[in-house]
Amino acid sequence: MDHIETPRLRLSQITEQNLNDFHAIWSTPEATKWSSRGCLKTVEESREWMKGLLISNNPEGLNYGVFVRANDTSPPSADAQMIGIVGVFRPEPIAELGYTFHPSFWGKGYATESVDAFVKRFWELRSTVRTMTAKTDAENHGSMRVLVKCGFREVRREEADIVLPAFGEGKRSAVVFEVSRPEA
Repeated sequence: MDHIETPRLRLSQITEQNLNDFHAIWSTPEATKWSSRGCLKTVEESREWMKGLLISNNPEGLNYGVFVRANDTSPPSADAQMIGIVGVFRPEPIAELGYTFHPSFWGKGYATESVDAFVKRFWELRSTVRTMTAKTDAENHGSMRVLVKCGFREVRREEADIVLPAFGEGKRSAVVFEVSRPEA
């Protein structure tokens, strides 16, 4: 199983053992506010959503749980809480990045640190992919800052493009970001 280490975090491919933490994130309205999937109400809904992210069910996807390390020389403890999720569901022909974090861990730089590390590893693992995109609601300024810090650039705005259940049925504007594979 693949792991990605940063000074403060360990990213590990999501497994069925992460279900409770996965549900804790996806059942929190604030965490899912900007998601087109919306808030999941039951553990069973979370289990079904998570199945599509598991490497055993989606070998082309790369989806990692984000864990805080106790210090920069040790991995997280066995009972460490998964604080976020970062990955791509379908990496080709153009990978689309997605991530979400439990709100208890917002504002600490964890999203930026994990997205940056994930994108670097993605280029190592998927040599044929040239471009990664990310789409965010036009009012999700925090996510836009994360993407820019990680080297993404805004490529276009799409009016009335996405529906976010937290905001009702109306279509909302989105901002599409892109980053290209670094030159060797």
